[in-house]
Amino acid sequence: MAMKGKLQCEMEVKPSADKVYHVLRKTSHHIPNHTSKNIHGVEVHEGDWETSGSIKNWKYTLDGKPEVLKEKMLFDDEKKLVTLIGLEGDAMKLYKVYTAKFEIKPKDVAADGSGSGNGSIVSITVEYEKLNPSCPPPYKYLDFLESAFQDITEAVA
Repeated sequence: MAMKGKLQCEMEVKPSADKVYHVLRKTSHHIPNHTSKNIHGVEVHEGDWETSGSIKNWKYTLDGKPEVLKEKMLFDDEKKLVTLIGLEGDAMKLYKVYTAKFEIKPKDVAADGSGSGNGSIVSITVEYEKLNPSCPPPYKYLDFLESAFQDITEAVA
């Protein structure tokens, strides 16, 4: 049984790539307002809301149970890529490595070449390494991220 793996999903959303990336890059403190059924709070542990490398604490519900995750958030503005690296929390009880990546690409490119066209494609990737062979792959975490992201993009559309 593989100890390391990668799970992926892709979704088409209404907001432009620039708008979606802005929510993650500049206003992540509003995310609990956009998906309150999934995420109940987020606070800065180290750094600030916008600086790559800042550390945040997230409170959320997964399978009806409250969970927490302390993560480091990295940004690649050129690729519109947000990487969340798990540091502590419930996911880290199962996985030695838990990394979620969100890459946002424009569905249609605006005349000026920006990602401000109509809609975008969001790729969500969860990379993991299990603590032991009996740990399940993080399918429930990928499903959670997809559900939360759908709520977020509908709220900002």
